[in-house]
Amino acid sequence: MFSNITLVQTRCFCGVAEKGNFTIAANHLCLSQSAVSQAVAALERTLGAQLLVRGRDGVTLTSAGVAALAEARAVLAAVERLAGSVRRSAALSGSLRIGVVQSAAIRLLPGWLRQLRAAHPDISVTLYEGTDPEVTAWVQAGIVEVGFTSRTLAELTALPVFQDDYVVLVPHGHAFAARTSVALKDLDGQRMLLSGGGCETLVQELLATASSNPDIVCLVRDNATLTSMVSEGLGLTIMPELALPLDQQGFVTIKLRPNMRRTLHAVTRSPDELGPVPLAFLKLVKRNRRSEASSQSTLQKAKLSRPR
Repeated sequence: MFSNITLVQTRCFCGVAEKGNFTIAANHLCLSQSAVSQAVAALERTLGAQLLVRGRDGVTLTSAGVAALAEARAVLAAVERLAGSVRRSAALSGSLRIGVVQSAAIRLLPGWLRQLRAAHPDISVTLYEGTDPEVTAWVQAGIVEVGFTSRTLAELTALPVFQDDYVVLVPHGHAFAARTSVALKDLDGQRMLLSGGGCETLVQELLATASSNPDIVCLVRDNATLTSMVSEGLGLTIMPELALPLDQQGFVTIKLRPNMRRTLHAVTRSPDELGPVPLAFLKLVKRNRRSEASSQSTLQKAKLSRPR
């Protein structure tokens, strides 16, 4: 038994035999030429046979080397099959139903789903996009297994995954455009476009608490349409920062005073009611929320250091 044969030796021998050159093989294997040469020499000593004839123009296989190359390739193929079988057995299969508000669907969910698919390519996902109360109700009714919403209920499990602030959007030339902040009471009597994409109920509650009565002229469900209408001077609106488009040339964003913060949660029923697929997805989201928090911290520092 040749107990000292290693996979490194096997790969180095195959690499040199296939490339015909130690230097080229070393570059391909991301090893030093010395390491490759030593690995092949150690393999020859263990087998007790010369496998390669070294020459100035490269290497050629001996008769023993030809036989060894076929077996070495078979060994590496078997190792790949072993790794593949383990990956397939570790991967989950099944379906996942997710409810999500519009801003999270656009800015957060794609990255999470990309990672989920990379780890578990056989999982199928169905998305339900709705308002905050709709998403919470879907989770409560069992229509979706995981919901991303700012609305939580005592009987549901909620994991905070993202925080952002509500801002006021006004067109260029608006009386508020030069301000750094506005109070909700300042919106009293202003022409307003109300978002219908998920946060309208909370915005209406905030306005009522502040005794502010803007002139709501339109309810717009799609955020892209909403920001376009603001840019055209049809009114102002309030939306969370996550819902803002990347291109903000047609309008001005202004902070609310006092600051109004939204927390998005991953909402589920009892963990005991969840299968392995939603549990795996929640684990992925929980792991990623640390990087999201780091990104938000960096963004806030950049805002604070930005010259006025």
